Amino acid sequence: MPEAPLTEAAERRAVTASVDEFCAAWADTEDFLGAEHREVADRTATDRWVLRFRGTEKDVIAIWLTLGQRTLAAECEVMPAPASAADQVHAYALARNAGLFGLAWALGREAAVYLVARTPAATVSASELDALCGAIVAEVEAVYPTVMTMGFPGQYRRRRRG
Repeated sequence: MPEAPLTEAAERRAVTASVDEFCAAWADTEDFLGAEHREVADRTATDRWVLRFRGTEKDVIAIWLTLGQRTLAAECEVMPAPASAADQVHAYALARNAGLFGLAWALGREAAVYLVARTPAATVSASELDALCGAIVAEVEAVYPTVMTMGFPGQYRRRRRG
C-alpha cells in the first residue's frame, strides 16, 4: 500500500504561520516561556514545535506540536510513570476524559501520563492554538496535584499559595 504524502507545502506554511502568530501574541507575557521549532526542509520527517508555559501547580507545561499527514498533533506529558497507585492514577485520568472536549488522557510508551489532541492541519489558526493550549494548561493545572499525590506519595508536596 503506498504511503500518503506528508502535508503539502502550502498547508505546512499555513500551519507554521499560525504557530508563529500564536507565539508572537504570547511573547510578551509572563506565562509564555518560549517556543522551539524543528523545521524539516527535506520532507523526510515532520515539523515539530515545543511551546513552554509557566504553570502554577507544575513549574513548566511543555506542549509538543507535531505536523503530520494532514493533522497537527499536540501532546503534553503531565507526569512520569506513577511510582505507586498506577491503577488509581489511570482510572482518575480516564474518568476525566468524559468531561473533555478535543483532548484526551493517554499513556505513553514509557507509561508516562499525557494529554493529547489532534486537529486537521487545514483548520489550524492562532486562535485555535490559543484554545487548544489554554485547554491543555487548564487541565494540567487542575489535575497535577492530585495525580502527583497519588502517583508519588511522600515525594510530591503541593505548593503553598500566598
